[in-house]
Amino acid sequence: MKISEIARMAGVSSAAVSRYINGGSISEEKKQRIKKVIEETGYVPNPTARSLRQQRSDGIGVIVPKFNSDSVSNLIEGVSTVLSKSGYLAVFGNAENDEKRELEYMHLMQETRFAGILLMGTVFTPKHIAFFRESRLPIVVCGQNNPNVTCVYHDDKGAAKEITRYMIQKGRRRIAYIGAVERDISVGVNRREGVEEAMREAQLDPEALVRTQVFFAADDGYKGMNEILDGGYMPDGVICATDTLAVGAIKALRERGFKVPDDIGVAGIGGGFAGTIVTPALTTVKLFHRECGERGAKLLLTLIEQQREKPDEKLPITQTMFGYSLIERESV
Repeated sequence: MKISEIARMAGVSSAAVSRYINGGSISEEKKQRIKKVIEETGYVPNPTARSLRQQRSDGIGVIVPKFNSDSVSNLIEGVSTVLSKSGYLAVFGNAENDEKRELEYMHLMQETRFAGILLMGTVFTPKHIAFFRESRLPIVVCGQNNPNVTCVYHDDKGAAKEITRYMIQKGRRRIAYIGAVERDISVGVNRREGVEEAMREAQLDPEALVRTQVFFAADDGYKGMNEILDGGYMPDGVICATDTLAVGAIKALRERGFKVPDDIGVAGIGGGFAGTIVTPALTTVKLFHRECGERGAKLLLTLIEQQREKPDEKLPITQTMFGYSLIERESV
């Protein structure tokens, strides 16, 4: 069915129908007549044609570092919940932990006239910062904090500090730390600094912290735990930058004959699914990934509407930080 047919049935002009569909100004009397015809006929506007007429896209680009991650899957769930109700089409790009691919996706989405970009960030290069500053599209970053772009992120340092305090309160003072690569500021740097701050509070020397730096898979946690033990250090407590790393660490300890938590306590950060399926169940700090995705998507929709209403005005940059919640289980 064409707009002209809707117009004829409603007794209005085609221009009036077009304004109604696209949210333009129209009298209440005409609006009700058009609405009645559309409801009776089940007419659905063609979003592609509408986008071409308006020289804009109703697609939103969502760029993720990888799909096989507890935290990313929860973020995606939160984003999808919001965008599915918004009338926008979410188009996902898997960067596979490659910042060059992230940039390629962002440039492609801008050239394709997407409505906005939601980036689940890991590493920010100078090229990322330049894109944030120069982009014609609204952008929201989830999971990292940067002053050049609107961000929704976690209190990673506070979470790591909380779980380390808990470990020390349980009598564990020979702490080891399995950290993530520090090109990722939130997970790599901020969480390590949180561990060190908690040690300093407890009058333990953070300079003496025995730690290793690995990637993000359970196998990496397994490798990191073995590196610490092979180096001759015998901890009584192990903090891991993520729950997934903690699962790998527990496996390594078991293979070497250690009991968790009797011999060595292990804790993670994240509060995802991984910590619930390992035995003993993992003590951790829950981060609100799903809620972070929801907030990020809502912020992006707000920025898109603000840009369309006032295209000549610079969009505001805001920073939203989520807290955390300690989850006491059996591994410490």
